[in-house]
Amino acid sequence: MSHASPARLSRVLGPATAFLVGLGVAIGSGILRSPPLVAQQLPSPWWIVAAWVAGGLFMVISGLVSAELSTRYPEAGGEYVYLREAYGEFVAFFFGWGYSIFIIGGGAATIAAAAGEALASLLGAEPELARPLAALCVVAVVSVNALGVKAGAGLQNVLTASKIAALALIAVVAMAFGGAPTDWAAPLELPAGGSLTAAFLAAFIPVLWAYEGTTDSVKLAEEVKDPQRALPRALIGSALSLTVLFVLVNCAFLAVLTPEQLAGSQFPADDVMQSLLGTSGRRVMTALSLVVFLGALSATVLATVRVTFALARDGLTFGVLARMSKNQAPVPALIAVGAIAVLFTLARGFSQILNIYFLAAAVLFGLSYASLIVFRWRDAAGQRPEGVFVCPAGSWLAGLLILVQAAMAVSIIVSHPMDSLYTLGLLAGVAAFYGVWRAVRSRSG
Repeated sequence: MSHASPARLSRVLGPATAFLVGLGVAIGSGILRSPPLVAQQLPSPWWIVAAWVAGGLFMVISGLVSAELSTRYPEAGGEYVYLREAYGEFVAFFFGWGYSIFIIGGGAATIAAAAGEALASLLGAEPELARPLAALCVVAVVSVNALGVKAGAGLQNVLTASKIAALALIAVVAMAFGGAPTDWAAPLELPAGGSLTAAFLAAFIPVLWAYEGTTDSVKLAEEVKDPQRALPRALIGSALSLTVLFVLVNCAFLAVLTPEQLAGSQFPADDVMQSLLGTSGRRVMTALSLVVFLGALSATVLATVRVTFALARDGLTFGVLARMSKNQAPVPALIAVGAIAVLFTLARGFSQILNIYFLAAAVLFGLSYASLIVFRWRDAAGQRPEGVFVCPAGSWLAGLLILVQAAMAVSIIVSHPMDSLYTLGLLAGVAAFYGVWRAVRSRSG
């Protein structure tokens, strides 16, 4: 089932951008906000590090699966395209609308929430102003990306380089001057009646939030030069690079803070720099953190909005959202998802948005990974396109990713039933809206 695209995009992005988009989206609020959430669940240095290594392994596997999918269908929209080709219009509609609301809107809002908190801290403002400041961050980043794909890519590439430098600074300073208070031989102590499996799953959610976005370059596949070569290298390379970087950063935190201190911190990087360099070090780190958050927000908006664009290009949402500027910026789609993100930032805090995001992601990305199994089944009839990167043990790895997503979904439903009910209700509403959309479209055309 192949869909001809009415408007093809120009391949103007090089392999460096494809690589840096994954790093740019992932290096954001997660690595600076998630470590305390992980330490709260796993108050043991070795288990903390193990959770980050496991998250990196998950993303390497996801990168391998995504590399095959993206070279099969190197079009704008990434996972939306795979679902359209694997299952048809209804599932594509469900994913595209759900992704635009929860993954783009909710994901951008989660990053912006952290940016608002950092900006409020830097300005010495009241904590209540964090949400309005987060909304302003969304507006600013959307405005830059509206200038065109090259402007958006240029901004995110510069900010990504700055973010890597900031994290490297934390690691070097902490490793060189940290007091090493952590007892690495201390056993893991869980609350009475708590299980290691439940604790690890609860910790794995914030870990994956930190790695989230590593595969987002697939959404720019239609605009990347030589995608059959560039995308597999970018996807696998970014996952491996982030694993090394994130493990080093967490080891650096533990060189200055004990697991208990890490668990009680809101911004551990700030606390580390204050411990080592005093108040001035904390303010410098807060400013660097803001750069990290804004860079992740910019990269997120640049890549993920292509899903909304592709959905509109196929006639599954409002046609105006498929309009591109002469500089190849989907301005109406940017405004729409920016508005959704602003609403999330004003209505929900960081941890609430995170639960909503990951429950929706478990459903939506589980479907995406399953599409590889569908394509492999079709390959038996000789339908595999030429030039496709072949993921080793692809069906088995896709099945493993689906099981992990399902386990996280169950964990969220059990621990946060009200947020889960809210999320599942909205997803059910998206599915029901498909019938309304088809009826309106058939009458109008």
